[in-house]
Parts: sequence; C-alpha cells; structure tokens
Amino acid sequence: MKKATVLLMVLMAAFWSCEDDVVDETISYDSFGLETVMSVATAADANPEIIRMVPGTDDKAVFVASGTNQLFTITYSPTNFTFGDPVNLDPGSSTAEFTSIDVSIAIDGINYIAVCVAETDCAPGSVIFVDAATGATVSTVSDIGNNPDGCAFTKDGKFLIVACEDDREDRACKPDSVWGGSVTIIDLQNGVANASLIQDYKVNHAVDSEPEHCETAADGTVVVSVQETSQIMIFNANDAPLEAADVMIVDLPMDAGDNEAEPDGLYIYPDGTQAIISNERNGTFLTLDLSDGSYSAPYTVENDLPDGWQRDARKSTKRTEPEECSVIEKDGHIYAIFALQEAHAVVVYDVTDGDNPVFDSISEAGVAWEADNLMEKSEIGSEGAAVHPTNGMVFSANEREGSVTMFSANWARE
Repeated sequence: MKKATVLLMVLMAAFWSCEDDVVDETISYDSFGLETVMSVATAADANPEIIRMVPGTDDKAVFVASGTNQLFTITYSPTNFTFGDPVNLDPGSSTAEFTSIDVSIAIDGINYIAVCVAETDCAPGSVIFVDAATGATVSTVSDIGNNPDGCAFTKDGKFLIVACEDDREDRACKPDSVWGGSVTIIDLQNGVANASLIQDYKVNHAVDSEPEHCETAADGTVVVSVQETSQIMIFNANDAPLEAADVMIVDLPMDAGDNEAEPDGLYIYPDGTQAIISNERNGTFLTLDLSDGSYSAPYTVENDLPDGWQRDARKSTKRTEPEECSVIEKDGHIYAIFALQEAHAVVVYDVTDGDNPVFDSISEAGVAWEADNLMEKSEIGSEGAAVHPTNGMVFSANEREGSVTMFSANWARE
C-alpha cells in the first residue's frame, strides 16, 4: 500500500511539472513594436531604390540598384542578412536605367522579377523578366510607356501592371504637346517567356497626370498613384484592354494647410476593400475605399515624430516625405508601414480604425543615421519598403546613402 501511494505521488508530481512546462503558443500582440536590426552599405553610387520580399519565402528579398543597373538578392534571418552576388542585366541601351522591380508569386514553380527599364532619351521603356533563383533573363517586353517608374504583378500571376510616369521634370526631351503618362498592362497567361503587351493605356487627361506607382489585390483590382495631379486610379486588370468607363479617378484632398497630396506609395489591404495611400508632398497618409473612392481625412506623419528627429526644415512641404508603404494584419490589428525619405526612418501606425490612426513605433534607417539628425536634407533617403506578410521582418532601401536596413516586429523577436 505504501508503494502504491508513493508511485501515485510521483506520477502526480510529474503531471503538474509537465503542466508548468507547457509553452503557451497563443501569444497575441497589441503593437507592432518596430526595431532596427542592422544596416548594410551597398556599393558606392549603387542607388538602391526599390526592395521586395520574395513571395512564398521566409528568408529571401531582392532589390534593384538603379545606379549600377544590378539586382541583388538578400538572404535574411531575424538577426542578420547578407547580399548575394549582383546580377548584371543588359538593358540593351546605353541610355537605359533600371527604375523599379516587383516579384511574382511562384508561376509554375518559379518566382519572376520584373525590372522596369527607362530610357533617358525619351524613347519608350521596357520590362525585363528575370528568374529570381538563377538571375537568368527569361523575356523582355519592349515599347511600353515612357519612363516606367513602378510595377506590380497581379496576385494570380496573370498580369504585370506598369506605371509609366513620363515625367517632364526628369525628361526635358518630352515635347510640350504630350500630356501625362500611361499605364501598361502585360499579359503573362501564356507563360512569362511569352509575355506580351496588351495595352498602354494613356493617362493624359491633364498636362502632368503622370502615374507613379501601382499595387494589386487578389481579385485583380489595381490602384495607381497619379502624383502631380494628386489622384488615384482604380480599375481591374481582368477588364483589359481598358476603356475610360473601366477606370475610376479619385481626386485626393489637400491637407489642413492647403498643400497638395502628391501620392507616391500605396498598398491594398489584405481583404481587398481598402488601400493605404502615402502622400509625399504634404507628408500625410489616408485610407481609400476601393468600391466608391471615398477616403479618410489626411493624417500628418510629422506630428508624431519625436523631438529632434530628422525632417527637412528648409521647406513647408516634403518635410518627411512618406514614400513606399505596406499593410499587414496581426492579432486583430491592421498596421500600415511607411518609409520616410526625409526622416531616415520607417514608421508604423495601427490603422485598424482607418479614420483614427494610432502611432505605433518608429525606428532609424541607414548606416550613418546618427550623423543625419537635424540636417536640412536627409543623406539617408529611405525610399523603398518591403514587409513580409507574416514573419514580422521589414526592409528599407536607402537610396541616397546607398544602404539597406532590416527591421523586426515584436513577434519576430520572440
């Protein structure tokens, strides 16, 4: 009887000990809690501008060095990242420059990088499609719109959308008689090797109606920022070739000081109903309803910068200059993440209630960010932003300094 009692006590002790050791895997997070992990310099004058995560991976990203016409892959963990060997592409012209990239979902097992190529002599642009794993050029689509400046694959991999800016300010050779820019739609349904031009839809309703950037939703919805005229275009890629009736144009509001918005970055929410819009001129962001074009009041980022944080004090506009942005969901919260070009920073807001954004966190970008404080113009220049949809890792491409910075969210540090 004594032996049985002792055995029972031992078993009970073991049970309770095991209970104490059980790991609670249902941890939830009430903030993003952005923190800088590390920054790495690229080659001199590389001008890293646009950076993207590779869909379907948890440790790969890619960026374009527009100053040297190269692609670089990144392999990362929560605590470190390294660059791969550069991929040197032949743009086919001595007057060409790489401006932007996007990375597709796996199409027949392969992620493809679309590289936008602009011609400085005002010739039509092109897109080079590259195998992300090997760096091999798969196909090129030429004679698209002038000065392609942003691109996005549709989420099903059927199309590539290209915002062709044709900016007169950057291209003095543009004739006065030519207005605006265009949006190019490329068909990938017969395979990326057989990519073909569907349409170069003219966006020329005003002298400076110049598309800047674009993003897509799962149902084929596309949003395009038309920067100088402070507008957003909304259409569905599945309606291509487009007619005017297929396109909604939304005029964005000025801020409280009557400063134009001039949208740059934009990103569609995971549920596909709204988009976040970052406005570089007046330093605001807002949420846009994709069904009817209604929007929230502009929210000024500079109001939340800590004392002494970098801003361009020379000007009344473009003081923080929100550039690329992203939106992710985590534990019932919706977070918007912005690269701030004039503030050497990435900033995060909780936009679960789009009408009432709540500042979450901010963290520094760049290798020499401490020397960048309280300067008139940031020498870091955080422009590109890439955010993984689940693992809590964030990158910024810092074009002026020539560096890439990696950040992490709370849940990536557990």
